[in-house]
Amino acid sequence: MSLLGNDFTITIESSNDLNEWNSIHTATVTSEAENTFYRAVIDPVNAPTLILENTILTVTQTWSQETNYSRTAHVQVPATNAESHPVIIFFHGASGNGINMLNQYGNTFTNYIKIGMDGYDNKWNIKTESSEANDIDFLSSVISQLKSYANVDADNISLIGTSNGAALVLKALLELPENSFKNGIFMAGQLISDQYRENKFWYNEFPSRVYTNEVLLPARNKIISFHGTDDTSIPYDGGYINWLNRTFYDAQESNYFLAKGRGFTGSAISGNGIDTINPSIKEYGYADYGVYHYKVINGNHGLTGFKNDIVSIILSHIE
Repeated sequence: MSLLGNDFTITIESSNDLNEWNSIHTATVTSEAENTFYRAVIDPVNAPTLILENTILTVTQTWSQETNYSRTAHVQVPATNAESHPVIIFFHGASGNGINMLNQYGNTFTNYIKIGMDGYDNKWNIKTESSEANDIDFLSSVISQLKSYANVDADNISLIGTSNGAALVLKALLELPENSFKNGIFMAGQLISDQYRENKFWYNEFPSRVYTNEVLLPARNKIISFHGTDDTSIPYDGGYINWLNRTFYDAQESNYFLAKGRGFTGSAISGNGIDTINPSIKEYGYADYGVYHYKVINGNHGLTGFKNDIVSIILSHIE
C-alpha cells in the first residue's frame, strides 16, 4: 500500500469478520516534502517450531526466602504422533510434589502433556503456608514456556489441583487472564471467605497475604470441583479451620458463588444432585455457565477409591 501526500494518519486494522474491523495500530505521519510515499509492511508472525519433550522446565525467582531460586515443573509428553497435545498442569497438596502427582495419574490422561509443578517447601503460598513464593508468577511463566512449543495445544490447557493445590487453582481462576488456560479443576478444597465476600471476588497481590484486590471472575470453559463428604481435613460443609486460619465455604455454596461469578442469577441448586457413572458421586451443575460440583459420598480428603471415576468425569468435560 502506498499513499501520496502529507499529514496522513495510517490505521492498520484486522478482523475475522469483514463487517467488524478492529484497529491494531494507528500512526500519524507528517512530511514537508511535496511528494511523499508511505507503506505499511506487515510481516507474518512465525509459528513455534520447537518440540517439547520429557524434561524439567525451570523458572528463576527471588523473594523473601530465596535469591535466584530455580522453581521446577516436570514434563511428560505422550508417545504419539499427534501434531499437538492438550495440556494438564497438576498441583499437589501440602507435603507433596510434582513427580508424585504425575505418578498418581500416570496411567490416565494418556493423550495429554502432563506437567507436575513443585511447590516451594512442598507447599503453595496460600495465606498461612510456610511458602512465601510467588506461585501465580511461577505458573504464568510455565504456561508462557509451554505455549512456545509447536506440539502444545496452546488453547487447551487445564489445571488440576488437590487440597493445597486446589487452593492454588482457585487463585489462578481469579488472577490469571482467561486466555492463560481453559479449564480449572480442583479437589478437596473450596473458596475461602477472604476470596469471596460482599458478593465480590478478591485476591491478594504478591507479596501481601491480605485479600484487598477486587476482581471479576475471568471466563473459562469449565470450572469443576470434587469434594468428599467424609473429608476431615477440609470439611465438605466448610467452616473455620484453626490450623489453617481460614474459613471455608460449604462446597456447594462455593460452587454457587463461582456460577454467580460467571453470570448465573438464579437460586443455588439444592437436593440430592444428579446421578453420575458412580452412584456415590452426585453432580450439581450450572451447565449454561460451565460450573460443576461433584459431591463424593463417603469420600475422604484424598478421595481414595474414586480416582478412576473422577478422571472419567473430568474427561467427559474437557475432551
